[in-house]
Amino acid sequence: MKKKIYIVGPIVAILIIMAATRPSSEEYHAYLKTVHGLNCESKSNGCMHTNLDLMTERILTLPFFMTASTWIFGEQNNEIRVLGIFNHFFVLENKLKPK
Repeated sequence: MKKKIYIVGPIVAILIIMAATRPSSEEYHAYLKTVHGLNCESKSNGCMHTNLDLMTERILTLPFFMTASTWIFGEQNNEIRVLGIFNHFFVLENKLKPK
């Protein structure tokens, strides 16, 4: 019985921490703007694509993590995919090209 508590207890604690620290879609948009220069008001300050560019995204938010993909129209394979977990974003695929 004690072995189960030693195994299940840490797993439950990690899942609770994962749920509490899952990034939101607003944090994802801020990440795109600050790190990758997307969705800015103007092209200054290292911005690659502005609000005027046509972009689409898919955000999947689950209880313990989130995944997000953003595509920019007009250019083939111009996309980024990330995994959000523990208040951080990990890039799964980055094919963004400067405009």
